[in-house]
This record gives sequence, structure tokens and C-alpha cells, in this order.
Amino acid sequence: MDYQFYDFNNLIKQKDRRLMADDVSSLIANGHYWKNSPKYQTDVQIFGAPGEHWMKLKMSFVWACFAFIGREVQIKNVQSWSFMTSNKYPEPRDKLWHHHHHDKSVESVSGVYYVKVPVKNKKCGTEFAPNGPEDPSRLMLPPKEGQWVIYNSKEWHRPGELLSDKDRFIVAADMMY
Repeated sequence: MDYQFYDFNNLIKQKDRRLMADDVSSLIANGHYWKNSPKYQTDVQIFGAPGEHWMKLKMSFVWACFAFIGREVQIKNVQSWSFMTSNKYPEPRDKLWHHHHHDKSVESVSGVYYVKVPVKNKKCGTEFAPNGPEDPSRLMLPPKEGQWVIYNSKEWHRPGELLSDKDRFIVAADMMY
């Protein structure tokens, strides 16, 4: 499986990540999340939220995607959302397997940005099933706060284990080209 971490801690500071977590908490508190998806996934294009912190995150995602692809490409669409999860909102992990390559007419890459991770443990990152969820082979990538992990949208994945009652915040995005 092909993936790459990109560290943006020099651009997106702890204060920016606190603002992101506060924004997402506010969106969730105001009911802006999907009711038929894992709790709590925002139902807004999070890169469109106001604030320099969101602009920096969007531009870091685009740059990381270009670096992963190995060249600049014409962007057809970018989708973005956030998750606020913890042990307070348990969900059966086996039902969370998914991939993001639904439109076969375009190529796409995906990413997960770790905004706030209350437990620094490899199991809390993102789990991948390179040969599909039915195959027992797995790859667990650790959560790296302030970093994007970029990968091909065809990869099956799910959130890592939630080992805390404190909220974990991530931003996920897809770039179609």
C-alpha cells in the first residue's frame, strides 16, 4: 500500500488546531453532522469554514496531494469533512470499513489530518485493509498530530481504536483530478 505522511506543524500551529477542534465541536453542537454516518461526522464542506486556520489546512492538503502524486494536476473537486469521536460514542468498528473511490471517471487521493489525538498510541490512527476488509492482512498507521497521511482513495480503511473518553478530532478530504 502506498501512503505518505506530510508534517505541517511549522505552518499549522497548536492554536490553529485548537480553533479547528472548537469549530467542529460547535458544528456538532448545532446539529451539523450526518445522522446516518458514524458519530460525529460533519455535514459541511469543512475547508469552506471561515478562518485562516481552515485556509492553511486546505492548502496543505492540496500541496500534500501534489507531492504524493508527484506532480501538479488539474483539480476537479475537493471534498472535506471532520470527525469528532471518542469512547463516549461507541460504534462497531467492523461496520466502519470504507473507501472513497466512487467516481471511476476520475483519479483521486484521500487524506486524514490529525487535529487532536488525546491518546498517542498506534492503535488510535487509521487502519487499512490493503486487500479488502474480508482479508485479514491489516496496516495500522499511527496518528501524527499536525500531519496529513495521504493515500490512494481506492484503499479500504477505518478509524483506529478509540482509547479515550476525550474527543479525538480529525479532518478527512478527497481530491479528484
